[in-house]
Amino acid sequence: MKQLQFAYVNPEHLGDVLQNIARFRGNRQLKLLFHIYSEQPGFRQLKIVCSAIVKFFPDALCVGCSGNGNIVDGAFSGESVTVTCSVFEDPATRIEVLQYVLKEESAEPIAEDLAREVGKRPWVSAVEMLAATPGFSFTGFCNGLSTMRPEVQVFGGLAGQTCEETPAYVFSNVYDFSNESVVCVLYGGENFHVETVKVSGWKPLGRPFTVTKAQGNVLHELDGKPAFEAFSKYLNIQNDYYFFQNTLEFPLFYNEDGENLLRCPMACSENGALLLASDMGVGIITKLAYGDPQSIMDSVRLGTTKLSKFCPDAIYMYSGMGRRMFWGETDVNNETVPFDTIAPASGFYATAQFLRTRNFVKLHNLSIVVVGMREGEANTSKMKTAVVNDDSRAGRVSVITRLANFTNVSSAELVEMYNMMTKNSITDALTGLYNRGEIQRRIAERHAENPDAPMSLVMIDIDNFKSVNDTYGHKIGDIVIQGLSKQIQIATYEKAPDADAGRWGGEEFMIMLPDMGIKEAVEFAETVRTGFAQVMFPEVGRKTISLGATEMRWGDSIDAICVRVDEALYKAKNSGKNRVVTL
Repeated sequence: MKQLQFAYVNPEHLGDVLQNIARFRGNRQLKLLFHIYSEQPGFRQLKIVCSAIVKFFPDALCVGCSGNGNIVDGAFSGESVTVTCSVFEDPATRIEVLQYVLKEESAEPIAEDLAREVGKRPWVSAVEMLAATPGFSFTGFCNGLSTMRPEVQVFGGLAGQTCEETPAYVFSNVYDFSNESVVCVLYGGENFHVETVKVSGWKPLGRPFTVTKAQGNVLHELDGKPAFEAFSKYLNIQNDYYFFQNTLEFPLFYNEDGENLLRCPMACSENGALLLASDMGVGIITKLAYGDPQSIMDSVRLGTTKLSKFCPDAIYMYSGMGRRMFWGETDVNNETVPFDTIAPASGFYATAQFLRTRNFVKLHNLSIVVVGMREGEANTSKMKTAVVNDDSRAGRVSVITRLANFTNVSSAELVEMYNMMTKNSITDALTGLYNRGEIQRRIAERHAENPDAPMSLVMIDIDNFKSVNDTYGHKIGDIVIQGLSKQIQIATYEKAPDADAGRWGGEEFMIMLPDMGIKEAVEFAETVRTGFAQVMFPEVGRKTISLGATEMRWGDSIDAICVRVDEALYKAKNSGKNRVVTL
């Protein structure tokens, strides 16, 4: 397999390059696949290029798309149109192109149909996808692709919009140009091999956010507030003309199906909702992320090491367009050129990247998906070691890393402090159980949410506790109170894991038993009573407790059931103590 790369200059130059390819091909039955990427807003010139190629090589396949920059010889080319010709020399290698109209309502069925088509072709080992759509969610499409045979590699990129007036587009010579389509290149053959790696380097920054409201790929709220506020408050990004450009370098970071994902907002509504390329479900924990040059280059080293061992003949790259903005024109090649030292590398800067890992197809933002291809077995004697040079940013690496570390540590300390303050506000310092205010709130909340569901209360008082304090002092009294709280915790863990227990005041405790009737409540109360009676305290010996129990009745208010359980406890105290009384 060979890969030939060049920039389109004019028809005459294109003709000369195609003549050279024809001479290389000679009379051999070699398969040709051309990738054409363009930064131009229209596709008139691409049609000229594609027509010239097909006229010269009628059996060749041509695919391509618009993008936000092209990669030639592993570097940002700066040319508006670039062409990569992949020459497949093994007769067993097979290439086929499919193209589908892609709309949101049909995305998942189309992906499932593609999976079926791949299933009909047992020779297929890899699927490349170039897609263009007007901003809908790719979650359904990716879910449908996950039904494909598990051994099939899936990769590709989402076409980039070169200007606001012109939509992104894809094309193939088998079908045509389209701004609502996905072009699929099927690769395979008994001697054809593929390896994929992902380069990231973006790291989570600052405090976590929880998705509290989302609808498909529209993220409405984080922590109950408009999602846009995370960018405006912490990054001073405004909801204006430059919103998309300014948020590219600071995506949302979260984990899904064991894969770390980055999501760049594509747009922001007036009410602060963010439009994403894929769904983010309610309950997902996310953070803002930043590009760390050192982590990026570490990721490049890992990727090049893996591909070096694979010994590819050619490399395809689908990089995130935000990475160009992050590095700038001077340094952007630091992360891509090392792959070209392994094998000829070409590609484009995409809006997003497709990659299948752990059998899940995911859409990534701000990643580089790197694909190595090879015909035949790996020739390890010719294995190349990549040269990774990141000296140009040593100073900035230090500053960015230290500032990010400062922010993350400060954020973690604030979160820890907040959690401690929250815990202290609802728990009893001596026992670690809930305080009276919190157990009252939980009883009321349970009743409000499930007024007709079974619920019982158990109230406990330590018998003759005043004499303990008077005789041995409050320190010994506290030890007895802690001993009872421990027995309550043991009983709830073993008998009622959904129960809530709290210190009601002094030596009194209240336990709420959701979904329990009076019979189960009495059994629970007896467990606590008998367990506590067996505890031997060094100073005071064994102590006993009295317990009252009651269950929620139809029409009960919270006050009514609390008064009734208190009366039950009073009766237990006045009828001999060390017993359970129900009302």
